[in-house]
Amino acid sequence: MHRRLIEEGFNRRYVLFPVLVSIALVVVGFTITEARRTETKVLAVTLRERQDLMRLLAETIYMALESESAQRGFLLTGEEKYAMPLETGYRQTTDRIDELMARFARLNPQEVPVLQSARAEVTTKFDEMNRSVALLRQGRPVEALQLVKTDLGLQQMHLILEMLEGLRDRERARILDGISQWTEATRLNTIINLSGAVFTIFVLLLIGLLASRDIRRREVFATQLAQQVDARTAELQDLSEHMSSASEAEKHALARELHDELGGLLVAIRMDLSQIRKRVTAADDADLRPRWARVDEALAAGVALKQRVIEELRPTLLDNMGLFSALRWLASQRAEQAGMELLMEGLDEDFELEAHTAIAVFRTAQEAMANVVKHAQATKLTIRALRGQNLEISIEDNGTGLPADAGRRTGSHGLKQMRFRMHAVGGRLTVENNRPTGTIVRLSVPLKDARENAP
Repeated sequence: MHRRLIEEGFNRRYVLFPVLVSIALVVVGFTITEARRTETKVLAVTLRERQDLMRLLAETIYMALESESAQRGFLLTGEEKYAMPLETGYRQTTDRIDELMARFARLNPQEVPVLQSARAEVTTKFDEMNRSVALLRQGRPVEALQLVKTDLGLQQMHLILEMLEGLRDRERARILDGISQWTEATRLNTIINLSGAVFTIFVLLLIGLLASRDIRRREVFATQLAQQVDARTAELQDLSEHMSSASEAEKHALARELHDELGGLLVAIRMDLSQIRKRVTAADDADLRPRWARVDEALAAGVALKQRVIEELRPTLLDNMGLFSALRWLASQRAEQAGMELLMEGLDEDFELEAHTAIAVFRTAQEAMANVVKHAQATKLTIRALRGQNLEISIEDNGTGLPADAGRRTGSHGLKQMRFRMHAVGGRLTVENNRPTGTIVRLSVPLKDARENAP
């Protein structure tokens, strides 16, 4: 048994080890997945920010070109509505360049000098355009046109566009590279997730197989243990039944010895004393008469005691008259002993019952009535019997009732012994509280054998 328990302990560890390893691997896999997910999230945020930079670069280029178009439109028409975009274009263009410099300072600081140069060129270009507009407003259109016709403004605009377009091309390349990285990260995350799912499925299958094997092993062990328990229980039950039968046989033998030996001696003594009494009476001795009366009373008490002891050991009524006669005598004795009112129903007509069943029912009823006398503090005792498929006997009282833990108390063997006696003859016993007060003990034994043997 100890070896088996050691093996079971090893088998449990054998199942637990893969589970712990699997948990550790799952935790590591989750950590890696979270790290990859964070990296992918950072890439996605960076891509969105670079796309926003592309938008700002496009807007900056558009505003610079729109301002130049506004200048030329004003110079050609002289209408003030063409000069309005030029007046707001410088502020909007420089604001966007400043915003681009702030963002590139975080993402690509090496591009900040390019933006600074572009901002300086934008300032120079807008100064040139504002001078030409101012000359036209002063009524000097020839000078304004000559200023526009110089290559300085054109070169500055080409330089501005070249710097901004170059920056946009490099940013586009960075975006494409970021998209490639994001795609690769996403693909790698997919591979990791798929691998984790496959590994999880494998681990679950492995754990399931190990658990199934452990369950089968436990079932075999439990079956073997249950068989051993059943075997030991059967042995104990057989031993208990044997001891009960031996006890009843010893009681029967002792009762017979008392009846035959002691009874014969007491009868002989009474016969001899009867002859002596005639002489004592004839002697008319006043001192002998009371002494003789005490001797006669003591002898009568001894005979009664002998009869009670014999009946307690093995009721002669049970062997000679039947179960119901013995139960009527027992109930009368107990009720008289405790001063209780007695009511008996269904105990009038005796019938044939196997000896071992009859003695089991009698001893169970005897224990139940003894409990009523000792513990119930009852004033009324009721015995009912009903014959059918089973012999049903109930013993009721109106006493204090049965405590809820009566059957579980340490040293409480009475109810256990009663249940065992009924189980030994194929019967059953139930004990419950009566209403409104008291206890009901119900016992039932099958009558099939008795009916088959009945005349």
